[in-house]
Amino acid sequence: DPCTTVYVKFRVKDDLGRLSQYGDLSNMYFVIWTTTIWTLPGNLAIAVHPRESYVLVKADNGELYIVAEALCAKVMQAGGFDHYEIVKQFRGQDFEYMKAQHPFLDKESLLCCAEYVTMDSGTGCVHTAPGFGAEDFQICQQYDKAGLTHIGVPVPVNAKGVMTDERYNGQFYAKGNDMVVEDLEKEGFLVAKENITHSYPHCWR
Repeated sequence: DPCTTVYVKFRVKDDLGRLSQYGDLSNMYFVIWTTTIWTLPGNLAIAVHPRESYVLVKADNGELYIVAEALCAKVMQAGGFDHYEIVKQFRGQDFEYMKAQHPFLDKESLLCCAEYVTMDSGTGCVHTAPGFGAEDFQICQQYDKAGLTHIGVPVPVNAKGVMTDERYNGQFYAKGNDMVVEDLEKEGFLVAKENITHSYPHCWR
């Protein structure tokens, strides 16, 4: 079952005053990884593990990326960066309540802490779309209940598998996948794209 996975940049929008001393926020991104590209319009949050180590990395294109330290080398390799420098180390909890800008919709993504974030694949920054996964729904509910955000649960795909968000409305999700990748690429939000073959049951992310 081959599938395309993408590494996508979400620009740091509100750093709560904790990151701007290390570089220009307009050039600083949380990098998420997903295999279900068509769920990106439903993104409302990015989950990080509160106690794991994360790094702010400067790539040789001048951009700054936030990824888990354990996955940094792999992400940089996927992005084709031969040279990069670790600017600063953080714990996941340092990012809690920061906000990132959604790459192609006019909305924000809230940084949340979640124990289920693993360090075995991806970037350690988990794309969270409450309309598409139980864990995602729960973590967003949790932050909603805290009264800190109004995340809600948009499900931008209908029962027939047709996308309903404002940008890809009317597209079947499988075709939507390709369109989203194309747009991310065109607009400069794609760090890398890989084709992988899953030979094991896998989670929708």
